[in-house]
Amino acid sequence: MILVQRESASHWYFPDGTPHHEVARADGKGTRPTNLRDARKLGLYPSVTNVLAVLAKPGLDAWKQEQAILAALTLPRRQDEPLDAFARRVVSDMTQQVKDAADLGSAIHAAIENYAQSGDIPENPEVLKLFEPARAWFDAEVEDVHAVEAAVAHPEWGYAGRVDLVATLRSTGRPTVIDFKTQKTRTDKKGGFQPIFYETWELQLEAYRQALASRATEFATAETASVVIGSTEPIPVSMKIWEPLDAPSRFRAFLAARQLWVWTKGYCPVGDGPPDRPDDEPPAAAMAVAA
Repeated sequence: MILVQRESASHWYFPDGTPHHEVARADGKGTRPTNLRDARKLGLYPSVTNVLAVLAKPGLDAWKQEQAILAALTLPRRQDEPLDAFARRVVSDMTQQVKDAADLGSAIHAAIENYAQSGDIPENPEVLKLFEPARAWFDAEVEDVHAVEAAVAHPEWGYAGRVDLVATLRSTGRPTVIDFKTQKTRTDKKGGFQPIFYETWELQLEAYRQALASRATEFATAETASVVIGSTEPIPVSMKIWEPLDAPSRFRAFLAARQLWVWTKGYCPVGDGPPDRPDDEPPAAAMAVAA
């Protein structure tokens, strides 16, 4: 009995960065998520988050396990309800908690995108309440916007994604590739918010920066930064500018994850080798960028 979906839908892109997350169903009735088989046929690039999914994420996994335990403890079992039916309801309740968190994060991301492009603020009171600290950060930090929700693709390494924001910040004085994250507020012993900056975030941002730099040289010296927004109460955002000197090692780490992804999926979207074999020796030019 399979209760939990083994693999979530992945995002895919054409080599020019155009998203192709869904394909038409064979019966002509609507669409379905694009899968690996479709990607092979169409020569699609995996998203950066797709690639990084090969890495363990203990923090996220622990949170999902907590949601499952809480659902099992708080959801009442119906009279004469079979155990397998109850287990399915527990999984459904847990999945809804995860979905609600993702939906709220998406709504806050959309609010920031709209504000950066037009100055509009969200109408939803709950979203607006949590968005206000992000707006205060944006007004204080952002000096010049270069791109919002920009689709990027790396022609040499065959991956793609969407960048939340590229802007010149007053903190850095130069273009900065920015990714927004939402987190439930966690307080330390002094009562302050302590965000968690996961190590995969810096790999994700460096992959975006390298993709941008592959097409526009002005981003070769861009900074990368993660901005954490509270998802349970309106508190000041937390920003971390990742150490520029560590950029080469971050990209090497991402390329290692990409090689593992190619091996596990049996699909190499770029290169002359067969798609069922990883490219063991990366091109010299690309390694020069990562050196």
